[in-house]
Amino acid sequence: MGVKQVAHRRKRKRKTLTLVSLVVGPFLLGIVPSMPHPFVHSLVWWVPIPERVEAPLPGQGEGERVLVISPHPDDDVLGVGGTIAQFTGEGHEVCVVFLTNGDANEAAQMLLTLNPLHRAADYRALGYRRQKEAARALDILGVRASHMLFLGYPDGGLADLWSEHWSRDNPYTSPRTRVDSSPYRNTYSPEAVYAGADLLADLVEIIETFQPTIVYMPHPEDRHPDHQAGYQFGMKAVSLASSVDEPEIRLYVVHVPDWPAPHRLLPDLPLAIPPVGTQGEWETVELCEKAIDLKLAAVRAHMSQRWTNGRFLARFVRATEVYTRPPSGGPPPGFDHPGDRQAIPEVSSL
Repeated sequence: MGVKQVAHRRKRKRKTLTLVSLVVGPFLLGIVPSMPHPFVHSLVWWVPIPERVEAPLPGQGEGERVLVISPHPDDDVLGVGGTIAQFTGEGHEVCVVFLTNGDANEAAQMLLTLNPLHRAADYRALGYRRQKEAARALDILGVRASHMLFLGYPDGGLADLWSEHWSRDNPYTSPRTRVDSSPYRNTYSPEAVYAGADLLADLVEIIETFQPTIVYMPHPEDRHPDHQAGYQFGMKAVSLASSVDEPEIRLYVVHVPDWPAPHRLLPDLPLAIPPVGTQGEWETVELCEKAIDLKLAAVRAHMSQRWTNGRFLARFVRATEVYTRPPSGGPPPGFDHPGDRQAIPEVSSL
């Protein structure tokens, strides 16, 4: 056998071993118990995990104090990212509260680990990654690190907290992270469990401390159950907060079928009014060119979501954003349920 043939065989062998390692490697990493998959942290390894912070006190200025309630990391950017950039650019205070860490995204977990094993450790690592992406996005929009609060409640479980797991005696267990309390070290309330009463207590405390003049929260007709629950928890928290002037409530929507259209990046096109809400008028916010550019950069910071659903995120970057106010005529169905009424007296003691 000639020298060239030997070299060629060795080259083919190296290629084969490389391909095998790329295929088998993720499976082997998935076998290691409780080890967060290193692929989850690819491309964001240099971004620090956000620190745990207390609810910020209101500043001494006369500007607006804007509180954004976001069910998952990226909802804040999609719904009101350009508005946030304009508020911070004008010197107003903005505080963003993430109800969950978005750690139940199966598509992102599969893509980032290349592993079909649904390990709790991988979903928890994904939660930290999404925190990093959220912090990077908000930094781009001008929000201070001290004004980013991660509550750590279960992704995909907020509606269950509202309806079935209100009491601390009956906490919800996440089917992804497999815990009934937040496993994240930067959680706003480390002693909280996955119970509706605890989530409501957190929001009441944040509102009473920050004293917002404007509160953005999801629209009750958003199709995602976590967003519907975000509206219920948000409205109830505003109604229970004491010693706070009633803030202006603004509702944004993210999940509506076939909206926004067309389904691609069109930053020069105004955002159409979403086909939800039978009461109230939608308000349009004109975004300056800088705010549009910042929103696009913030959307791109959510890399794990862009890789799995990039066209969906891109279509929210438009020349305008829209919001409406809570519908009149009383609370939405399920807003005042028996478990809620029984737990209200206990909220202030949590």
